[in-house]
Amino acid sequence: MFWDEMVGLLVVATIGHIMAAMCYAAYKGNWSICDRKIYDASIQGKQMRRELKNSIWTPMHAVILAGFLYVGFFPSRSGTSFFATLALAFVWAELWHYVSHRAMHLKALHWIHAEHHKSHVNGPFTAISFSFSEKLIFDLGYLGVLAIIDVVVPLNFHGIVFWYVGYLVMNSFGHANFEFRPGDYNSFLGKVMTSTTYHSLHHARYTHNYGLATRFFDRLFATEWTDYERLFHRVVLEQRPMRHLRERAD
Repeated sequence: MFWDEMVGLLVVATIGHIMAAMCYAAYKGNWSICDRKIYDASIQGKQMRRELKNSIWTPMHAVILAGFLYVGFFPSRSGTSFFATLALAFVWAELWHYVSHRAMHLKALHWIHAEHHKSHVNGPFTAISFSFSEKLIFDLGYLGVLAIIDVVVPLNFHGIVFWYVGYLVMNSFGHANFEFRPGDYNSFLGKVMTSTTYHSLHHARYTHNYGLATRFFDRLFATEWTDYERLFHRVVLEQRPMRHLRERAD
């Protein structure tokens, strides 16, 4: 393994906790980014302690990726393969996350995802709080398919690392209890991409809004909350947080 690969793995292993620490500092310091609160609820210490305990499994991303790298997968290092791999990694992540996420909401598989959903209102550490089983299934499924593709068309390790870093950074913001996106977000970019409010509704209501970075599959399979955009408008433009978990748009 070369030094740049080691650095990449180290970043993937630690960026989730670094982002969680930054979100915690923002939460405790009442930074201005936290002004547009989504739910009018405080995060209890018991929840944060449980989430921190679960976060021991977060570096599994890097461990499994290192294993694939060690046995010879993802050897390409060209600039073209970097961008091609990044695009493929993004598209596959959207599909795999949606399919696996919906499957884990089935009664028979609920035990895999149940630990993450103990947090009804997201806090600084919710993004790194998953069970061992869920992390293992997501990463093996995600990287396993990329490895199969790699046998036919060599993929770029750094493209996969770049996707993981972007995923872990945005996942931290996606599990905050504040909305940082601008008021006109849903008039353009937000028509395609999700937001913090989008995923907060999933945690509070337990179903729908299963998507990762995009709304594509939720719209395709009619699993998007129909009042999402109105609630986003309320949180961002009116700065009126929701008062209870099942609250719907006025």
